[in-house]
Amino acid sequence: MFSFDWRQKFLDLVVYAASNPWQFLYYIFIFLTPMFIISGYLAYRLAKDIERNEKSKRSKVQQKLNLAKVRRHDKNE
Repeated sequence: MFSFDWRQKFLDLVVYAASNPWQFLYYIFIFLTPMFIISGYLAYRLAKDIERNEKSKRSKVQQKLNLAKVRRHDKNE
């Protein structure tokens, strides 16, 4: 019903890019700019989340060490 010829569409795109290179690049940049912005924002959020998780793990380890030190101190008295 809906036959779609990918090869022909690709060739049409190549011909368009060859005939209008500046307009083709303009459209590519228009499309890619929001994608780069979204990617940068998500990378920033991921870095902050990883940093927050590492800080939480370090504080839990420190808390366990402090509890062990207090318990050891109580047993020695």
